[in-house]
Amino acid sequence: MKTISFFFFLTLTQVVNAQTAFNAAPKSNSFDLLQDRKEKTIKSGTYFGLQSGRFYVLEYGWERQRKVKQGFLNHNTTALHHGLNVTYDFSKLNPVIGYDLGFWRRTGNFDLTYGLNAAIRTDLRQVRLGVCPTVGIKVWQLHVQTGMYLLAPFYALNDNTFNSNTFFISARFLLVQDKKERPASPPKGA
Repeated sequence: MKTISFFFFLTLTQVVNAQTAFNAAPKSNSFDLLQDRKEKTIKSGTYFGLQSGRFYVLEYGWERQRKVKQGFLNHNTTALHHGLNVTYDFSKLNPVIGYDLGFWRRTGNFDLTYGLNAAIRTDLRQVRLGVCPTVGIKVWQLHVQTGMYLLAPFYALNDNTFNSNTFFISARFLLVQDKKERPASPPKGA
C-alpha cells in the first residue's frame, strides 16, 4: 500500500509540475517563431536618376529604406525620399526645376514597388503643384519606376502654363552611405 501511495504521490507531483511548466511557457505557434526572428536593415544615401517622358530629367536626391525580413521569402521594404530634378524645355527654351517628396513600399522579395509622390515644378515664373502615383521594380540598388504626374494647372487645359513630364519612366541608383542591421532575435523561450 505504501508503494502504491508513493507512486500515486510521485505521479501527481509530476503532473502538477508539468502543468505549471506548460502554463509558464509562452504561448506560441509556428507563426510566432517567424515573427520573433525579424531582421531589420536601414539604409540611407543619395540617389542619382534619369527620367524619360516628354523631356529627359536629371534627378538627385536622398532616400532612406527600411527592410524587415520575416523568414526566407517574406520581406517588406518601405522608403522615404526627396530630391531635386532639372529639365530643359527646348520647344520654349525654358528650364524647369522641380522637387519631389514621397514614399514607396514593396511587400515581398520579388514584388513590385508602389509609391506616391508630392511634386512641385517651376519655370521660375509659374509654379505647378501635384501628386504622382508610381509603380516600379527594385533590383539591388537600382529602382526603375513608371508613373503619371498630375500637376495643376493642367497643361492640356491651360496653354499659358509651362509643360512638364506627365507619363514617365525613371531609373534611380542609390549610393548607400549609411547601413544599420539588426540581426534576427532568438525565438522566445530559447
